[in-house]
Formats: sequence, structure tokens, C-alpha cells
Amino acid sequence: MEFAVPMATTMQALLTIRRTKMKAITAMWILIGLYYFTFIGENRSMIRSTRRGGESKPAITNDGGRKEKVPIISHQYTLRPKDDKSSGPNIAWLMSFPNSGTSYTMTLVAKASNRSFATNYGHEVTPKERNATTLSIYPHRPEGPFWPGMSGKMLAPRPLPDGLVLTKTHCGSRCMDCGPQEYIQTAAEFLQKCTTGHAKLAPKQHATQVQYPPDSVAKAIHLIRNPFTNIISRFHQKIKSQRDKNETEWLSAHPNNSSGFFLWCKEMDQFSYHQDVLYFGEENVPSAPCHGEFHKYTQWHNLAHASLELIGHDVPTLTLYYEDYKDSLIKTANRLLNFLELEMVGELREYAATTEFSDYFTDSQKDEIKTLVRSFASNSTWGKIHHYF
Repeated sequence: MEFAVPMATTMQALLTIRRTKMKAITAMWILIGLYYFTFIGENRSMIRSTRRGGESKPAITNDGGRKEKVPIISHQYTLRPKDDKSSGPNIAWLMSFPNSGTSYTMTLVAKASNRSFATNYGHEVTPKERNATTLSIYPHRPEGPFWPGMSGKMLAPRPLPDGLVLTKTHCGSRCMDCGPQEYIQTAAEFLQKCTTGHAKLAPKQHATQVQYPPDSVAKAIHLIRNPFTNIISRFHQKIKSQRDKNETEWLSAHPNNSSGFFLWCKEMDQFSYHQDVLYFGEENVPSAPCHGEFHKYTQWHNLAHASLELIGHDVPTLTLYYEDYKDSLIKTANRLLNFLELEMVGELREYAATTEFSDYFTDSQKDEIKTLVRSFASNSTWGKIHHYF
């Protein structure tokens, strides 16, 4: 009994110390939470991981005035738009179907203006170093778009423009070895792809799919190339890809000429035949060579028009033809730079004339392709490309 009082006193003291520690820990976590939601929440929009899919972005208006929700792709990080714009230039999209003159256009603008361009696709401007991080044009919005920065590790160092930065996007509906199930999209789905890209983000520097809000886009340039040349250029890109993979057997069977091109077309048409039957109907599968590629080309330009109308504000758009560089380089460059509100302070990149490959297609094949394209082209698209036929 003589130890009862001291023992109780000791236990009470220990309990008091424990309660004091718990209160201190609780206070610390409260302070951390307040710091996060006040400082970080104001200066950097929250990255939301949608690893289980099923969520949707805010509704946007489609052509018919109805509300259409844009689904968020699983396993991507989407940065929520902030009410106050981060400091940095506005986005001027360079919207282009692949292999239609994108790289030449971006390099021409960079050299002529001595200002950097941007891209949705971070690997194009991220150094190959293991711990390299992709640089966003907006310091507090890591979802991009992205630029090479001033290090000179990727490209010649050029500062960002103050007003508009030319930004590469291929949008959607552009897969190569695929059928209608993969490349048929709505305007809303296409617009989502226009704002989607990938980057290596801190702290892990893993390749991450990201997406920025379309309301960041102030202007757009719609780049168009001769459809016949564009599709043949896609074949050349396939050759390059197979060469990089050292696919010698494929390369041997597909020489870089008309016979190799039409074999590639035949194989792709056969690959997508069952999907084509479901989409077109067995009696209506197009007979035109490479009909899937020409269908994608047509749909892509249709959706480029329609998707811009879904953005919640007017987006001034410049239609640019790749062939104009050959016919009137200085005039076209001035028109392009004026639209981007940039001054010409450097030399223009020399335009290397490309082969038009008009001899690849017979007159009957051209007629079949024209019929296919006209049947799927919107009035706006056909008005811009009919002179190619």
C-alpha cells in the first residue's frame, strides 16, 4: 500500500505526457493541412489521378447546343484549371494530321522569330538524361504544354514568346495500324485528344499522361497537305519505324516505291476488313486503295473544324497549306508570323521541295479516292481540300 500513491502519480504523469504528445502531433498535421490547402492549393492546381476511370470532365457544348461530357482516360493525370491564369504565353495550336509538315512549320517559326515553340508531347523536348524533367510553359501548371527550355540540351535555346506560343498537337483519330473501332471518334473525344500529352514529371520522372483544359487555347493553325502526298508520307514514316526496329524482313518486302506502298495499303485494308464490314456494311466497303488512311485523313479534318467549335470561346483559326511553302515561302511565313503576333528577326528555314508522287495513283484510283473523301467530308473540309482532286 505504501507504493500506491507514488505509482498512481507516475501513471498520471505518463498519461499527461502522452496526451501532450498527441496534441502536438495533431496540431502539426493541422498546420500541414492548412499549408497544403492555402499555399499549394493557390499556387499549383491539384493533380488528380483517375486510375480507376469513370469520371468525366465538365460538360461542353457540341454543335447541336446539347451538353456532351468528355470522359477522362484511365491512368492519366489531369490538372484542374485554375480561375486565375498562370503567368506565361497563350497557346496557339498547330493542328496537323501526322506527316503534313508539322516539323517544318515549327522550325520555320522558331528560326524566323527566335522564339521557342511548344508541344503536347514531352519526349520531343525532354533531355535523355535519367533524371530529366519535362518543362511546362507554365511554371505552376505541370500538365503543359512543354518546351525545350534554355539549357540548349535539346534544341538551340530560345525564349518563350510573350504573347502566343505555337504548340504542336496531332489530336486524335490518327492511329496507323487500326480499323474504324479505333479511329472513329466524336468531336468531344477528338478535342480531348487535342489537349492530351505526356511528360516526365517530378519526383519520379516517369512518363505520365497529362491533359490541360481547352480554354487555354487562344488561336489555332489548321495545317493541310495534299492527301495523296500525306498518305504516302505516312508510308515513309512506317518504313522509318520498321528500320528503327531492324525489321529487315518487312523492309525487304516493302521497298520505298509504289509497289511497296500499295502492298502496305493492301495489308492494312485486309487487316481492318472485318471492322470495315461492321462500319460500312459488306456491300459498301470502299474499293479505293488505302481507304482506311484516306477515311482517317478526311475524318481528322472534319473533326479539327468541329472540335474548335466546342471550346467555350471563339478561337481564331488560320488555314495553312503545306504546299504554300513551295509556291510562296516569304508570303506564307509572313502570314504565319503575323497570325502568331511574332516579328521576323531571323532567317527563314529553306524549303526543300518534296516529290508529289502523282504517278503513284492511276486516274481510276484517284476517282475512287475522290468519291470516298467527298462522301465523308463535311462541307467545310471539302471546301478546303477539293482543289487536290
